[in-house]
Amino acid sequence: MKHQKLIYWLLGIFAVVFIGGALIIPTPTLKKQVINIGNIITGNHTKTTGATHSVAHTDLGEKYQLSKSEIKTLSQLKVTGIGDSIMVRTTPDLKEIFKSFNVDAKVGRQVSAAPAVISQLKANNAIQKNVLVNLGTNGPTDEASIDGIIEQIGSKHQIYWVNTRVPDKKWQDSNNKLIAAAAKKYSNVHLIDWLYVSQSNDNWFVSDNLHPNTLGEREYTATVGQTMAKTATP
Repeated sequence: MKHQKLIYWLLGIFAVVFIGGALIIPTPTLKKQVINIGNIITGNHTKTTGATHSVAHTDLGEKYQLSKSEIKTLSQLKVTGIGDSIMVRTTPDLKEIFKSFNVDAKVGRQVSAAPAVISQLKANNAIQKNVLVNLGTNGPTDEASIDGIIEQIGSKHQIYWVNTRVPDKKWQDSNNKLIAAAAKKYSNVHLIDWLYVSQSNDNWFVSDNLHPNTLGEREYTATVGQTMAKTATP
C-alpha cells in the first residue's frame, strides 16, 4: 500500500504525458500584460513574414520601394533617432536601411521630454549628422518647444521630423502645422509627411489606427528612406 501511494505521489508531482514518444511537460500560464499600448507594440515586433534584419541590398529595394541609388545613399548614413512609441515600433526596419542608427525612443514620450534626451545624447557624443525625430503623438506642443529642440540639436545637423498621425486627437493638426512651419523656417529641417502618405491606408495600422502593423512599419521606413535619400549626406 505504501509503495502504491508513493507511485501516485510521484505521478502527481511530475504530471508528465507521453505523446508519440515526446515528453510534454505542462507549463504555467503567463500573466497577461495589462498595459494595452505595451501589448500593441511588443505583439507586432515579431515579423510574420519571416524576414530577418540581415537583408541583402538587392532585397531592400523591393521591401522598402527604394531605388538602387537611394539604397546606396541610405546605406552610407549615420542617423540618430529621437522618438516615441512609433519609433519604438519602426526601429528594426529603420536599422536595415541605414549604415548605423542609434536611437532613443520611449513609449508615451512627450515633446517636452526631448531637451533632456538631447542633452544626454550630446554628453555621450551620440548625435549623428542626421537626426530623425518622431515626436508629437502623445500631446499638444507649441512653437517655442519645437524651435528649442531644433536649436538645441544645432544647425550642423540635418533634422528630419516625421509629422503626426493621431486621428482621434485634436492636437494632430495643430502639431503638424507647427512641424511644417519649422521645416520652412529652418534650412536644416525637413518634413516627412507620414500623415499624408498614410491617411488613406488604415490597413497599415493595428486596431488603434495609430501604431503601424508589420506592413505599416515597412511603409513608414519607405517614406523615411525616400525623403532622407534626397537631402541627407554621410
